[in-house]
Amino acid sequence: MTTDEGGPWKMTIFYGVQFALLAAAAFVVGRNPIRRVAAALLVVGAFVLTWFAPGDQISRAVLAGLAVGTLILTVELAVNSKPKFLSQARLRFYPKQVVGAVSSPRIIGCILVELLAVGTAVFTLLKTQHPGSTPVAMLRLAAGVALIYAGVALVFELIHISLVAVGSSVPMIHRTPLAARSVGEFWGQRWNLLVSAWLRRFFFLPLAHRRRPGLGILLAFLVSGAIHGWITLVAVDLSAGIMTVAFFVLQGFFVLVENRLHIHTWPPAAARIWTLTVLLVTSPLFVDPGLRVFGF
Repeated sequence: MTTDEGGPWKMTIFYGVQFALLAAAAFVVGRNPIRRVAAALLVVGAFVLTWFAPGDQISRAVLAGLAVGTLILTVELAVNSKPKFLSQARLRFYPKQVVGAVSSPRIIGCILVELLAVGTAVFTLLKTQHPGSTPVAMLRLAAGVALIYAGVALVFELIHISLVAVGSSVPMIHRTPLAARSVGEFWGQRWNLLVSAWLRRFFFLPLAHRRRPGLGILLAFLVSGAIHGWITLVAVDLSAGIMTVAFFVLQGFFVLVENRLHIHTWPPAAARIWTLTVLLVTSPLFVDPGLRVFGF
């Protein structure tokens, strides 16, 4: 992994090549074994390119994210001729639908709240760069949680509007994650539904159909940890990658625990307290590497 800054032109070349590899893998992949092997080599090339990328943490994280996106898209296209989230899209621009989406009071309200939360979190993190006490460290953790939660929600709002613009009938990618009544519901039905559906289809269901649902849950979270861990490994260092993987593995473990505890029978308040407690207690494993990616 290269840690030098590198010139803007060098990063431009890396971004261009990475997008070219993504497009080539999507174009080449098919059900023919030779085409799948060729696409797999292009995916490997995307990951190798990321490892040697110059630039700061954010630049390397974006390149690593593109490599992960290349993998996800290629696997999806190996099975379907078009990704499911675009299955209803006409791939034309629909300005009236975009205007309707962005003028929705709910969308406007969500975006404004998310922008406010992101701005407040960034301000707090900048003012507490060198925590000298436990309260300040806890404040930074709270700001980090707010930044990641609101930032991801904001990005997905914009992605949803973009998909609406091309005529896709895709449902919301985020579904009020804080309303989850279990860790399993948080990750499987509310947070980043595009990736969770991909993990469910290719890693959980094959084992669930073989009567190994518990193993399927752990495998899905391990794969999720690996793809997120790759991003923090490339952007920061090995410890960040290990922490990220550990975070997702723990989520899988807690999903198995709450299944044994029959959390679906709990009162809603108790179930939500359990969910938030698990997520907050384990959050430093995810928040700390995330903040290091952004230089906080």
